[in-house]
Amino acid sequence: MFWKSGLEPQKMKVKVKKVNAFTDSKTGGNPAGVFINPPDLTDEQMALISKKLNVSETAYVSSDEKYDYKLRFFSPSIEVDLCGHATIASFFTMAEKGFISSDTSVVTQKTKAGLLAVELIFSDDEIERIMMTQGKLVYKNISLNISNIAESLNIDKKEIDTSIPKQIVSTGLFTLPLCVKSYKILKDMKPNFLTVDKICRKIGVGSFHVFTFDTIEKNSLYHARNFAPFYSINEDPVTGTANGAVCSFLAENKIIKYDDIICEQGDIIGRKGRVHVELKNNIVKVGGRAKYVEEKEIDI
Repeated sequence: MFWKSGLEPQKMKVKVKKVNAFTDSKTGGNPAGVFINPPDLTDEQMALISKKLNVSETAYVSSDEKYDYKLRFFSPSIEVDLCGHATIASFFTMAEKGFISSDTSVVTQKTKAGLLAVELIFSDDEIERIMMTQGKLVYKNISLNISNIAESLNIDKKEIDTSIPKQIVSTGLFTLPLCVKSYKILKDMKPNFLTVDKICRKIGVGSFHVFTFDTIEKNSLYHARNFAPFYSINEDPVTGTANGAVCSFLAENKIIKYDDIICEQGDIIGRKGRVHVELKNNIVKVGGRAKYVEEKEIDI
C-alpha cells in the first residue's frame, strides 16, 4: 500500500477485468485478472488485487517505450516471472476490445522471463487465438524419491510411470512433470498440499504437473492437473507455461514426435480448458482462446 510517514495507508478503488483463458466459456478455463494501463501500484497492492479477485494471477499490462508492452504477473502472494494463461487472457481481451488492431499479427511483451513474442491470429477481423512464445526449454536432472512423490499425491508408487526421465523443466517457470498410468488415477488423486509444497521447495520448482496419456478426446496428447501450493494455488485449473514446458520436455526426450499439440486440463475440477502447444524450430508457443467474464471494482 501507499505509506506516508506517520499516516495511515491511502485507500483507492480500481477496476480490473476477470477473463477465463483457454476456453470459450464463462465457467471454464483458468480465470485471470487483466489490468490494462494500471496506475502506479506497489507490489503488495498488485498481489492483493489477485487475492480479492480470487484468481491465481493478475497481469498488469502497460506500454513500453522500447517494446510494445510490459507485463508483470502477481499471484495472491508473490510476483511470478511469467504466466501463460494471464498472457492469453490479456492479449485476447485487448484484441477483442479494440486495443490491438486486427491488422496486427505479432507484438512483443517484456516480462521478467525475458522479451517474448505474442502472435495474434484473426479470422474476419475477429480474434481467433493468441499464441505466446515461451522461453527456451531449460531442464535439470534431479534425484527423485518416487515413494515420497506418491505419498504426497496419496497414490501408490506403482501408479506413476517411472520410464519418464526424472527432470525438472522450464520455459519460464520450473515444474516437475509426473506421468500417471490412467485418467482414473489422475481424477481420483487427492494430494497433500503441504507435502507437495515442501517437495517443490526442496527440488526448486513451483508446481507438480501431473499428466496421463489416457485422454478424454482422441486428438489430445495428454490430460493434466497442476498443483502449485508454492504459489498459494493448490490446483491451477489450466496452465499455459507448464504445458509448454512439459510438451517440450517430452519432445526433447523423444517420447513424442508431434509439433502441434492439444493438452487437456481442468475437466476434473469443472473448469474444462484446452491448451494449444506448437513446437517448431526449437521455439515453444502456447496459446488458446479466452472469454471475458466481468469487470470488478476492488478496494485496495
